[in-house]
Amino acid sequence: MTLNECLNEFLLQKKLDGVAKNTVHNYKATLSLFIRFIGSDLSLESLSYSLVSDYILKLLDGSTSKGTNSSYIRNVKIFLRWVYIEYGLSFDPLKIKVPKSPKKNVHIYSDTEIQYIFSLVETSVSWITARNRAIIALMLDSGLRQGEVCSLLKCDVDRERNVMKVTGKGSKDRMVPLGNVSIQLLDTYLNQCPFTNSPYVFLDRRGNELSGNAVRLFVYRLERKLPFKLSSHKLRHNFATNFCIDNMKEKGNTCVYDLSILMGHESIETTKKYEHFAHELIAVENSISHLDNALKAL
Repeated sequence: MTLNECLNEFLLQKKLDGVAKNTVHNYKATLSLFIRFIGSDLSLESLSYSLVSDYILKLLDGSTSKGTNSSYIRNVKIFLRWVYIEYGLSFDPLKIKVPKSPKKNVHIYSDTEIQYIFSLVETSVSWITARNRAIIALMLDSGLRQGEVCSLLKCDVDRERNVMKVTGKGSKDRMVPLGNVSIQLLDTYLNQCPFTNSPYVFLDRRGNELSGNAVRLFVYRLERKLPFKLSSHKLRHNFATNFCIDNMKEKGNTCVYDLSILMGHESIETTKKYEHFAHELIAVENSISHLDNALKAL
């Protein structure tokens, strides 16, 4: 069997496993680069750790960022680990070391900045403006991903309990909180939307289910009006970090396990980065300047 044949089978298996389309597309794009470098017609028997190392060194010596390199190498490791289990290789892919991505703290929006974001959500169509404000609210206050926003169903919004059922990665359902302001913005949009027969909450100008690209485009246009960075993912990061901060101040605990469930993370280790960042922000906020006290008489 050739590497290219293995890739096709790997991608098919991921689809059958219910992996999100964007994730499968990402696997295909990154692994195609790897196979093109190694040789698509190379047999599994001929694949060596040395060849894989050559590809990794090429990545590390190139112009791509450390974060991108980590993602590419991680996908290669996942793919080769699957090949190793299914068909066998001359080496164990666990030997492949994935470099750590550089730590990047996400900007946490102040109350003033949040108000500014919403004030700039304007279009020439009033119901589209209301829709976009509701979308920003659900990503910022409930931690929804782009795809989860687009696939949200009207029947899954529970106003009595202030919760929503969303379908996340791997077609896995979970419950997420729904704040009072979000409910108000959501109802404002639904009352104005001219298309009432669709089961989906968010629709495009023609009454069709909203696409991820449409959300990405309007958030990008909104970002261009702002003096700081904005994206769907940054809004979700803000939700997670603020969840930890608010719980720490209210209960003395970040409740990171609860957050992991609300975020739909497979592993709590993914969620702990928000806990660490929240502790960092609280430590800075509570810091007392020793120098200020020492020199206060000056």
